[in-house]
Formats: sequence, C-alpha cells, structure tokens
Amino acid sequence: MPGNHPPAPSQARAGQITAALRLVWISVAFGLLSGTVSVITGLDGHSLSVLAIGLGVLADVTGSATLIWRFAAERRQPGRSPAAETRAAIVVAIALAAASTVIFAQSAAALAAGSRPGTSNLAPIAAAVSLAVLAPLAYAKRRLGAQMASRALPGDATLSGIGAATSVFALTALALYRTLGWWWPDPAAAFTVAAIAAAEAWHTAPRR
Repeated sequence: MPGNHPPAPSQARAGQITAALRLVWISVAFGLLSGTVSVITGLDGHSLSVLAIGLGVLADVTGSATLIWRFAAERRQPGRSPAAETRAAIVVAIALAAASTVIFAQSAAALAAGSRPGTSNLAPIAAAVSLAVLAPLAYAKRRLGAQMASRALPGDATLSGIGAATSVFALTALALYRTLGWWWPDPAAAFTVAAIAAAEAWHTAPRR
C-alpha cells in the first residue's frame, strides 16, 4: 500500500546524507591505513603521542563505520533516523571514552617509567600525513553535522579532530625531544588528548 511507505527525505536532506556518507567512508578508508601505521610506528619508536594518533584514528574508524549504518538507515527509512542517531551517538561516545582510557593509561605508565620517544623518521611523517588529512575532515564533519542537527556526526568530527590535534602535539613533542632532550612533552601531549576525548565523550552521549 502506498500509505505504508515512509516519506522520502527532501532533496536537501538527501544531499546532506550523501555528503555525510562520503566523509565517513573517507574516514574509514584513511583510518584503517593511517591508524595501523601510527600504532605500529608509535610502538616501534616508543612515541606515545604517535601511538595516541593511531588509537584516536582507529576510534574514529569505529565511529565512522557506525555512522555509515546510521545514514544508510535514514536513506532507506527516514522514519528511523532519530533512533539510528541515538544509537550512533552512543557508539561514538563509547569510542571516545575507550580512546581516552587507553591513551591515559599509556601516558601514566610512560611518565612513571620516564619513557623517551625514539628517533625514527617515520614518526613525524605519520604525524604530518594524519594532520593534513584529518584537520579538514574534522572541519567538514562538524560543519555538516551542525547543518543536519546531528549529535553523532560532530562527535565523530571530534574523533578526527583528536587525531589532527595529536599530530600537532606529536610533531611538537618530537621536535622538543630532538632539539632540547625534553622527553616529558610526549606523554604530556597524550594526556591532553585523553582529557579532550573524555570531555567530548560526555558531550556526545545522548541524555534521556
């Protein structure tokens, strides 16, 4: 029966859904590659800030993959969008909280042990590439999320932004270590990212 079909989204909303899906697919594709490389590079080079990039980016993959389901669900059944949005926001909040917890624990252990970052040239390269991709991606997601009145997409934008911010911190920490011998900015930068992730997890989580 015609009356049983959900109403089709407006042309403007359909365009926003397409744009959102494009952004989150880019996040998943880039995140799987970059996140894995950053985690391996951070562990191999004993750089917590680079490891934090990888963990943040892999958390972004989780959030973005959930948003693929969320926006695809709205495209198929517009009436389901509020429920899909709530579920996606919960997953993004969990991903942010998990990233914060892991980064905080690694940073605390590094500070206690006085761990120093390595001198691998791959670490600054990984950080620079992540910054170049994730900063504009985070901006685009947040801007589109505001237009769509979405809670989950700006939360996912924060996950991308955390990766970009951590890249800046990592580059700064590595530069300070190599020029001045300061080892503590590396775990300190990771602590900052952990705090930002925790705050955004609280903000993104749906309220009853």
